[in-house]
Amino acid sequence: MSQTRSDNPFRPGSGILPPLLAGRERETATFEARVARTRAGQPQHSALLGEWAIGKTTLLMHWRRLRQQAGDAVVLSMAYPQSADDFLGGLVGAIDAELATGWPHHLDVELGLDIGVANARIRRPSRDPERELRAALRRLIEHQARQDRAVIVMLDDVDLLPMIGDVLLRLRASALELYAADLPLAFVVAASSGLFDAVRSAHEPLVRFFEPLSLGPLDPGDAIRAITEPLEETAVRFDAEVVAEIVDLAGGRPYYLQKLGYFAFDAAVNGRVTPAEFAVAFERAFASVSQEIFAARWAGMSPIDRQVVAAVARNTEPRPSGDIEAEAQRLGVQPGAARQSLRRLTARGHITRLGDGHRGRYAVQDRLFRRYLELQTCEP
Repeated sequence: MSQTRSDNPFRPGSGILPPLLAGRERETATFEARVARTRAGQPQHSALLGEWAIGKTTLLMHWRRLRQQAGDAVVLSMAYPQSADDFLGGLVGAIDAELATGWPHHLDVELGLDIGVANARIRRPSRDPERELRAALRRLIEHQARQDRAVIVMLDDVDLLPMIGDVLLRLRASALELYAADLPLAFVVAASSGLFDAVRSAHEPLVRFFEPLSLGPLDPGDAIRAITEPLEETAVRFDAEVVAEIVDLAGGRPYYLQKLGYFAFDAAVNGRVTPAEFAVAFERAFASVSQEIFAARWAGMSPIDRQVVAAVARNTEPRPSGDIEAEAQRLGVQPGAARQSLRRLTARGHITRLGDGHRGRYAVQDRLFRRYLELQTCEP
């Protein structure tokens, strides 16, 4: 008897908290310490960096709930490909919305008095979004300061913005101006590991301002907990071989753990998932991830990037860049173009660069993505 979706504790989806948030205690403790320093007048801003499916959005949502429970004002805004002015204008709206919901007992009076809150409901396109951003932040910070509470602004997927360096510099300038007026706040931006590689000359000041906090894969023990402990509240159990296979396939990526766990749970027969049931569940999970993520990745690659990433994916072990360039050259890709492609693919999180040497070694460490690439490039 297969399970109903309403019983399924593994609900995959960006930002949906998993049934067990395992293995993120260190990062959460670091974030909490930075918030405490911000409240004490020493703002500390963060860049949460990691690969896709590593759990950045989920962790932001978790931190948001923790800080809201502590009484802090938390603004969460999601980036997408748009101009810097449009992004900052949207952030102003999010801040004003947080300000309004944070004043439930004063809103009937304050709404008529505070021109900033009133304007939030009849906002026109801004001619100076940076100035409006500072004004909105000032209103929120001053309100929170009266209650000895912090203000945290979380910005997810900021590397989707075309002019990310410009946006980060403008956020930094706004924060520094507020800090000079003794109005501290904390920014937390989330992006792929190559965020600062794209900002070139602004790299050093931005890295010093947005202190990187790298989010890596879960270790096997935490990954096992993330699968087995949610099952304790249900009548379903996964065979030990199934748990081990899920952990191996996921490679420590929380999103994959949820996705594989979701389809495995739904395939249970009489409350049990054996390797036979999981074989069927895996194909469903893989098809879902391929449709949601991998197809768009592949479609967004240039012909050269497709050839290079396929060359990297043909081996399970990391390969020196020289070997990859030689193989790509046999396919008609010149070494210089192959090197540029490796940099692009690494910056976008499609492949991983290992080693400290000038040339480096490259691999597709994501097993599910590697399987997708194999299917795309196999001979007909």
